Amino acid sequence: MSRDPIRVAVVDDHQVFAEALALRLGDEPDFQVVGTAVSAAAALELLERTSPDVVALDLLLGRDDGLVLAEELGRRWPDLGIVIVTGVEDGARIVDAVQSGVRGWVAKVAPVDVLVSALRGVAAGETHIPADLLTGVLVSLSGRGGLTARESEGLRQLTQRELDVLACLVDGMARTEIGQLLHVSPNTVRTHVQSILHKLKVHSALAAVAIARRSGISGTGTRDQPQRVAAR
Repeated sequence: MSRDPIRVAVVDDHQVFAEALALRLGDEPDFQVVGTAVSAAAALELLERTSPDVVALDLLLGRDDGLVLAEELGRRWPDLGIVIVTGVEDGARIVDAVQSGVRGWVAKVAPVDVLVSALRGVAAGETHIPADLLTGVLVSLSGRGGLTARESEGLRQLTQRELDVLACLVDGMARTEIGQLLHVSPNTVRTHVQSILHKLKVHSALAAVAIARRSGISGTGTRDQPQRVAAR
C-alpha cells in the first residue's frame, strides 16, 4: 500500500536558493513540496495554507530570527517537524534550537542527500543532529544543573515501560530498534515516546535524554550513541 507523500515547505530568505532547493527536493518520489517562503510572515501564511509535515528552515531570515520563528511554528503546529538548514556553526545555537523544538540541523554545505535523510527522519519521528555536534549538545543539555521540580515530577509520572523506552533513547536507538528490543511495534514505541515528551514537557527526545542523564538514568548498554535518536 502506497504511503502519503511527505509534505515539505522551504523557508529561506534567499529566494533563488529556496526555489532551487524546492526543485531538488521535489525530485524525491516520497516528497511533495508545498511551497517556499522568504520571511517569517510569509512562512506563517504558507504553513497556514498548506499544512506541511516538515519544514526546512534557514536560521538567518534577513531581519527575522529562524529560532524565534521555529518557536512560533511549534506553538501553532506541535506536530510539525522542523529542520534547520544553515551556514551557522554555533553549538549554543544548536542547543537553543533543540530546546525550541527543532529536531534537525543540517549545514548548507552538506550534500543535499543529508538534508533529504534528515527531512525523512524528522517526518518519521526522529531527531537528526550532526555526529560531530551531537555529543556537545547532549553534554550542554545534560550539564545544566540538577533536575527542576517540573522535571522530577515528570519522571515520577513515567510508567515502567516508558522508563524502558527512555533508557533506549539514552542509547540513541531508533523506533524500530526499540520495538525489536522491547517486542512491540514501532507505532507503540512512538506512542510511548509521545507520552514521555508530554509528561516531561519537552519537544524532542534529545531534551528527554538530557533530563534522563541528569537524573542518573542510564541506557540499556546495548549500543553506543549514534547520530540520531527516536523522537515524538
